Formats: sequence, C-alpha cells, structure tokens
Amino acid sequence: MTMHYTGALLGREAVIQFPESTAQVSYSVRGDLIWRVTDKNGNVTQGNERLSYLQLSETLHFLNWIEKTGFTVSQIIDTENGKVKAFWSYADELTDRGHRASMFVDGTFRFV
Repeated sequence: MTMHYTGALLGREAVIQFPESTAQVSYSVRGDLIWRVTDKNGNVTQGNERLSYLQLSETLHFLNWIEKTGFTVSQIIDTENGKVKAFWSYADELTDRGHRASMFVDGTFRFV
C-alpha cells in the first residue's frame, strides 16, 4: 500500500450511499479495503482491495484502488461533512478513448 499520514479513517468501518447503490466498507490499518456493494435491484458484489491512501487533512481522505476486473476507483471522503466524491473508470468497448469510460459520482458517508 502507498500510504501517507495515516489517520482517523484506517481501522474503521463505514457505509457509503451512492444514488444507485450502497457500499459497506472496512478500511484495515494495513491498507486493505473490504467492500460489499448492494445495487438498487438487490444485486451484491464484493471484494478485497489494496489501497493507495493519502490523508489530506484531519477530515479529508483520498483513496484509490484498482479491482481485479480493471474497475478503478478514486474517492475523496470528507468524514466531517459525511460526503464522498468518487471517480470511476471502467472498460467500455464502445468508446474510442482506450476502450474505457468514466464518471463522477457523489455519495454520503457515515462511520458504523
């Protein structure tokens, strides 16, 4: 794991609510992310990822990981205000930009 200034996020569990899904996440102190996502139709996916993590301030955290499928996630988590700004990049054979597409997604964040 690439890790700079480990703080209040690692070693905790949280729920992130996105418009189309809910993620239950656990951030280990070693830099592993265990996640379980339930989409709006009740479909569940889960995984265990290795984080790159940078604490930007006491309450702002930047995370990035690449899943086995190539799905790439970057997040800025604001633990004080309960907000997440996520950037997702994923395979899309229909695009002419490296066969990848991307999108920003906003969510809410809370520790459990």
